[in-house]
Amino acid sequence: MRATCQRYQLLAPRDKVIVAVSGGADSTAMLLALKELSTEYDLHLYVAHLNHLMRGEQAEADANWVKELAVRLDVPFFRRDTDVPALIRDEGLTVEQAGRVARYRFYEDLARELKVNKVAVGQTQDDQAETVLLSLLRGSGLSGIAGIRPLRSAPYGWVIRPLLEVTRRETEAYTASFGLVPRHDPYNVDLAYLRNRIRYQLLPWLKDQANPNIKEVLAQSAAIWQQEDDYLAAMTDQVYQQVAELAGSEVRVDTAQLNRLPVALKRRLLRRAFAAVAGDDRNLSFEHTEALLGLAVASVGKELHLPQQVQARRTYHHLVFTVGSCHEEEVPEFCYPLVVPGVTFIPELGLEVAASVDQPPVDSLSSSLVAAGFFDYNEAGCNLYVRNRRQGDRFYPQGAGGSRKLSDFLIDRKIPRQQRDQVLIITNGAGDIIWVAGLRVDARFIVTGKTKRKLFVHVRRRPTIVS
Repeated sequence: MRATCQRYQLLAPRDKVIVAVSGGADSTAMLLALKELSTEYDLHLYVAHLNHLMRGEQAEADANWVKELAVRLDVPFFRRDTDVPALIRDEGLTVEQAGRVARYRFYEDLARELKVNKVAVGQTQDDQAETVLLSLLRGSGLSGIAGIRPLRSAPYGWVIRPLLEVTRRETEAYTASFGLVPRHDPYNVDLAYLRNRIRYQLLPWLKDQANPNIKEVLAQSAAIWQQEDDYLAAMTDQVYQQVAELAGSEVRVDTAQLNRLPVALKRRLLRRAFAAVAGDDRNLSFEHTEALLGLAVASVGKELHLPQQVQARRTYHHLVFTVGSCHEEEVPEFCYPLVVPGVTFIPELGLEVAASVDQPPVDSLSSSLVAAGFFDYNEAGCNLYVRNRRQGDRFYPQGAGGSRKLSDFLIDRKIPRQQRDQVLIITNGAGDIIWVAGLRVDARFIVTGKTKRKLFVHVRRRPTIVS
C-alpha cells in the first residue's frame, strides 16, 4: 500500500484523512495499514462509518465493532445513520446507487466539518477487475472500462484508494494477522446483484478457463486505459474551447469544426456539451451519442430529445443543447403604426423603432442599436407600419432583380426558424414591404438621385431602467 501511495502521490505529510470503514476485511485492512503509515507521514486519521439502516441489529453490531476498533487504535470515530431504503424510494435509485450516494454525502459533510482534504476508501484490485468487467458488460466507453481511479477530485479535496493494487486475499490475511475477524455483509454475496455474479461466477470461470492471472491482467489494462483516457480528455478540453460556447443557458457546438474532427473526439465533445447543460453524461447512451453525430450532419431544424430533459437541435451553423423545450417562445403576430417622427415600442420583442425625416434619430446609446436604414420617404408614404412576417409576404430585395417570397429570403440568409417571427418589417399602408430590418431594403423604396426626402429608421433595444 505504501508503494501505491507513492506511485500515485495519494498521501502527503500532515494530511488529514477520513478513513471510510464498513467493518469488512478491505476497509479494516486499510485502516490498520494507514495507522502504521501515520507516523511515517504524520497523518491525522478519522474513522467514518455509515449505517444504511437496512440490516437491523446486524448493522448496529457492525457499527459498534468499527467503533471499538477505532478506540483501540486511538482514532476518532464518526457515525451517521441514513435511511437508505427511503433514499431508494424517494430518488428512484438502486440499492447500490443509494448506498453510494449516502456514503459520499456523509464523507463530504464530515470532511467540511473537520476541514479534511482526503477521504480514503477501501477498493482493491479485485474491485478493479470486477468494475472493468461490469463496465464492459454494460457497454461503457474508454472512461468506463478504465475502471476505478486511485485518485479522484472531490469538492473538499480528494478521494484516495490506497488498496487498489492489493488483492482481497491479502486484506483478509492482513486483518487476520492482527487477530481480527472482520464483519460480513450478506449483500456482498447475494447473487441477485450483477457485481456479485461477476465476483463469484464469472471471474472464477475466467481464472480457470482463460487466464489464472485474470484479475491482475484486468487491473493492468485499467491502468493503461486510464492513461489513454486522460490523454483524450486533455485533447477534448483543448478542442472544446474552440468548438463549443456557452450562450446563456444553452451550449452551441460549431458543426463545421466538429465535423472535421476524428470520431473519437467528436463523441467526447458531444458528451461534454450534453453534460454542460445536464450536469453529467451518465444517462447518455451510445445510441444517443450516435444520434447526435447524425444530427451534426442533418438538415437544419432537426431535433433530438435526450435524457434529463435535454434537447438538441440543428441550426445552420451549430448543434444547440438546451434543457427543456428547445423552441424559443413563439412571438405572436403584431402590427403597430410607425410614429414619424418619434419612437414606436414593440413590447413583444423588447425593441423600439425610432423614425425621423431628413436627419437620423439621435441614439443615446450606440450599443443598443440593432439595425439602421434609410429610404425614400415620398415613395414610402405617410402611413407606415412596423410588424413581423405574415404568410405569403413577398418583396423586391435590392439587387435581386425581381420579387421573392420573404420566407425563401430568410432561409437563404440562414435565419434560424425559431427567429424568423422576430424579424421586424416596415410596410406602407398598401402592405408593401419597405425594409426587412437589418437585412435588405425593398428596391422600390431605395434612395436615389431623385429622392427629395429621406426616412431614417433605427431599431434598438429598449434601455433597461434601473431603480
